Formats: sequence, C-alpha cells, structure tokens
Amino acid sequence: MSATTQLRYVKNSQWLLIVLTALRLEAAETYRLDASNTEVTFTVHHLGIQWITARFSDISGRFVVDRDAAVSRVDVVVAMASLECGEARWNERLRSADWLDVQRYPQMTYHSSHIELGEQRAVADGQLTLHGVTRPIVLDVSLLKCSAAGRCQFVAHGRIKRSDYGLPHGFWTGGDQVDIAISGVLGTANSGASG
Repeated sequence: MSATTQLRYVKNSQWLLIVLTALRLEAAETYRLDASNTEVTFTVHHLGIQWITARFSDISGRFVVDRDAAVSRVDVVVAMASLECGEARWNERLRSADWLDVQRYPQMTYHSSHIELGEQRAVADGQLTLHGVTRPIVLDVSLLKCSAAGRCQFVAHGRIKRSDYGLPHGFWTGGDQVDIAISGVLGTANSGASG
C-alpha cells in the first residue's frame, strides 16, 4: 500500500469515526428537569421516627439516556437558599451557618458516574456535593408515567449520613440518617420543559 493510499485510508477512517460519534450523540435522548414541577425533599430521622422534613424548589438539571452506549448521565443543581419546611423559625435555622450554611455553600450538586438502565427505572451511581464535601451516593429512579409529548413523571430516592458531610447531628439536632427524594417531571428538548 502506497503512502498516498495509507494517508487516504487514515483520513477516511477519521471521518467515519466523526460520523459514527455524531450519530451516537443524536441517538441519545436528553430530558430536562421541569423546574416548576420538580422538588427535592429531605427527611431527618431521630430515634427511629421522622424528625423534620424540608424541600428545595429551585432545581435545574438533565437526564441523558443512551441505551446503545455507556454515556447515560444525570446532572442536578439545587439552590440551597430555596429551602422551605413550612415554619419560618426552622427555615432560618436550617439555612444558617449552624446547619447548611447556604451563604457559604449556595449549591448542592449531583453528577452521575454510572447509570444502569432498566424498564421504567434506573440506578444512578454518582457524587453528591453538599456543604463543601463530595461523597458517593446511589439514586434509585423510577419513571411513573410518560406522555406522547415527551414528558415523564419520575421519583428518585437516596440516603446519606449527615456526618459524612460535616453536618451537625445528635440528640438535640436529630439523627445522622437523611432520606432524600426527588419527584417531578422530565421533558425532552422538544416538549418545552424548563431547566
């Protein structure tokens, strides 16, 4: 094979790789969180009972699904100041430097490292950054209902320990275990969901 033929072969191979990559990206479905219909809640337990529950309403993110390649991912950003538990005194306390310190740590983020896809569900392994600390967490995601317009209702659950993130816990401040739930709507790029 001559040098000219080899060069032509390499260039053709490079173009083929570019085309295949583009086709694979087009095959991936991108769902955006509908921020107006999605919330993150957390529940702190104490002595085996629910102690306090609060929610965050300012959320953005996306879920990229590609069943033909291992590039599916979940990315979520939560504005910590959007915390609301229904009682002004507790809102102020939870946002303060004694707890979540939302002035110093204005965002909580989740980025998946691996997603296992199944029928109507997914298991996402990823990293949660909270209070300046990043730790692994597993989210179990269930799709409840999808419409023809490309919008899907979902719920996701995970569990963390406050001690892993340097957050206070104890007899007077509640237990170490925190259950996290995300519920809301995902919409494809064409469905008009925000996020």
